[in-house]
Amino acid sequence: MAGISYKSAWDAINEMNQLAEQTVVERATGGKGGGGAQVTHYGERLIQLYDLLGQIQQKAFDVLQQDNLPLDSLLAAISRFSLQTSARNQFFGTVIERDHQQVQQHLDILLNDGKTRLSAAITQQSADRLQLSPGKEVLALIKAPWVKLNTDPALAGAADNSLAGVVASIQPGADHSEVLVTLTGGETLCATITNAELQQLKLQPGSAVYALFNADRVIVATLC
Repeated sequence: MAGISYKSAWDAINEMNQLAEQTVVERATGGKGGGGAQVTHYGERLIQLYDLLGQIQQKAFDVLQQDNLPLDSLLAAISRFSLQTSARNQFFGTVIERDHQQVQQHLDILLNDGKTRLSAAITQQSADRLQLSPGKEVLALIKAPWVKLNTDPALAGAADNSLAGVVASIQPGADHSEVLVTLTGGETLCATITNAELQQLKLQPGSAVYALFNADRVIVATLC
């Protein structure tokens, strides 16, 4: 604490110790070395936390620069600058209903578009740990290879989730193609299918399709 008196330095340390839940700096008096002070383990962690908060603040300001990102949802805001996942499909929504079967339970999730509903199946233990109940905001994750596409309305009920939409774009690859589907509610869903499936379905931009996936393919995340 250069530039301040010895007394002012100790007054500042004493004030920090009083404000903190645990001692930040321990003071030793007398002894061969004439006494001194040492940052406690709690104090070291407090310094590390301060550095982390600085990084989080910068991430938050980065989010602020993106005008298309809503700031009325803590879950949505945090997910933008926290851990990223490999799942291409990430949908924000609200739990509408949760059954209470033993072992495996089902959630009914209404996406933020106000129209699209998803069914998710998770274990009772996971549902309890995430404190899931009607009104809880969640993030639903579905990996693109888990989504199957079909154009036959008669097969729309072949999976727990059947979402109607229109092909927005197709990105062909050597063996697989990435298909982006605009759902009726406005959300965009990504599916990865084989080129053979693509040819069989005769898909092209503008084609009406159904995106199919089972409830146990939906990963649910939330803030606890």
